[in-house]
Amino acid sequence: MSAMPEAPRPLLSEAELLQRLGQRDSTALIEVERRHWASLYAQVYGMLVDPPLAERVVREVFTQLWFAAERFPLGHSLWTWLREMARELARAELALAQSSDREDSSSMRRFHEASTPVHPGAVAAGTDCGADAGDSELPGVRCRQGEKVDGDGPPRDACAW
Repeated sequence: MSAMPEAPRPLLSEAELLQRLGQRDSTALIEVERRHWASLYAQVYGMLVDPPLAERVVREVFTQLWFAAERFPLGHSLWTWLREMARELARAELALAQSSDREDSSSMRRFHEASTPVHPGAVAAGTDCGADAGDSELPGVRCRQGEKVDGDGPPRDACAW
């Protein structure tokens, strides 16, 4: 006796899948992922060019779908919603990366502006910034313009920063 091939599963429509998703049927979510994962991943990867990040974004799209399925507006295209959600999340990741890059570069700039070279004897106790300390024992550090040095203590040194 020969084995009979299995009959193909009937394809569910988007409306049926959404209805089942609204009822928290995880097999419906698996079917939606099977149908749309590759296309969404390609779209998101094209925007982010970062495979792990693209995968996380696509996973987040399906998570959002799972929680929004019961409120999903009937008559709207599931594919359009998935594509738009993927695009929004990818844009948010891009904006986050750009703001992080800007913060990194501005914090580095602030670091470089704040760090001043050590000049032996540059600051004397009880004087304005920029006055020479003469024979000070500790190497001094220039202070910012208009900053006064405390007259009671020794000049600031590199270790004080």
